[in-house]
Amino acid sequence: MLERIPSRVPNLDKILGGGIPRNSIIMISGAPGTGKTVLASQIAFPHAPPQEKALIITTASEPLQKTIRFIQQFSFFDVYKVGTSVIYEDIGPILLERGIEDGIDRILELVDRYDPSLLVIDTFKALSDLATSADTLRRNVYRLAGHLSAVDCTTLLIGEYQYKDMFRLPEFVIADGIIELINKPIGLRSYRSIRVLKLRGSDYISGEHALRITSDGLIVFPRFVTPPEPVSYEVSLDRCLTGIDGLDELFGGGILKGTTTLVAGEPGTGKTVTALHFLLNGAMMGEKGVYVSFQEDPNQLRQIALNFGFDLSRLESEGLVDMFYTSPVELDIDEHIMKVMERVERIGANRIVIDSVGDLEAGAARDHDRYFNYVYSMVQYFKNNVITAMLTAEMSEMFGSGLIMTGKGISHVADNVIILRYVEIESKVRRALTVLKARGCAHSNDIREYVISERGIRVGESLPFVRYAFSNLVYPSPRRERSDEGAPLV
Repeated sequence: MLERIPSRVPNLDKILGGGIPRNSIIMISGAPGTGKTVLASQIAFPHAPPQEKALIITTASEPLQKTIRFIQQFSFFDVYKVGTSVIYEDIGPILLERGIEDGIDRILELVDRYDPSLLVIDTFKALSDLATSADTLRRNVYRLAGHLSAVDCTTLLIGEYQYKDMFRLPEFVIADGIIELINKPIGLRSYRSIRVLKLRGSDYISGEHALRITSDGLIVFPRFVTPPEPVSYEVSLDRCLTGIDGLDELFGGGILKGTTTLVAGEPGTGKTVTALHFLLNGAMMGEKGVYVSFQEDPNQLRQIALNFGFDLSRLESEGLVDMFYTSPVELDIDEHIMKVMERVERIGANRIVIDSVGDLEAGAARDHDRYFNYVYSMVQYFKNNVITAMLTAEMSEMFGSGLIMTGKGISHVADNVIILRYVEIESKVRRALTVLKARGCAHSNDIREYVISERGIRVGESLPFVRYAFSNLVYPSPRRERSDEGAPLV
């Protein structure tokens, strides 16, 4: 088995398959300001107990005193380790005055003197920049690698490398692993991420993973993925009652437990009210739930619930409901899903609401593939844990990138789809509800009136002739499955 050392960077070892391979050479690359020095220092300080040493060698980059001054702002920094178990050495003057060969000689001398279990060279890119020729660089890089392979030492080489450098510089050839840190602007914010490009002799989670730099150092949020093989679980045939008058009968007695229902509709048609009733009615029946919101904070939702006769504060205090609000402005979906899962597991949730999935797309940096993969993985997580979920979405996205009814949209990821629309009846605008699909059970195809009043919400009678408000579409019969042109009725 490949022996590993823990990085002690939250969640990084999950990506690395259990930790950093012992006695390996790991390249940490990225543009200035991406957190390379912080990452290496965060690994070095906890790694250096009194009986072992971490050797940090700075080259022709920032002055050593400046590096230490900024690193000591982080909680992992321990001033009592500096000079004893964490050794700092600066070889910048030797590199600048005498060249790369003398610089490598000095590194090897320091390694032999201190016998460190962890070596950090910051920045190794300076050696490439100061080499007089490619042959000189290659010869000295191999000389360093050969020496390090003969000692019990794990090495981190830091550099401001670009992706193309991996194909031309010899240090990437000797590296057993390559970790890249990224900081790219997305709209008004910056998106920080980390990815593993190489890890010799080990599996790892590929792709970009979100990270955040805090006063405690880096925190990594692994990309949310499904297991390589489906988790074996018994599909439940039990029904989950929404408690909404008339809605359960459209599903033949309720939604199947462990399924995901997408509630799509135009603004004001009742998506949030429907999802809130689904969760709170479940809590009244003893089924715990988590309400995840982005637009309306818990204070607003508590007032909405109170208007319909629910004491949401009491349900929260009894541990039946957990209201989780996150501003969509700074949302990062990988960080967010970990917090959602923590809340689900903490209260043992049977139900969950995501209001709405459109905000998740913004949190995916407007990357539709990443957004789709995230929603798919999230729904699979709910299935594996037999959690009945309800997702809301704006109807306008049905004809855009978010809810495409065929192809690579999220509507086919959901087991059930409920459509809420405005309809025009006798010169008045009313709400209509249709169950578009219910996977695994029979459902009504009727277009029903959807009534929201101070007395609550209910599904009303069938509407025999529907003209959708704010459009030119007319549906002469709710039981026809296709229009004259062959297009599905939505």
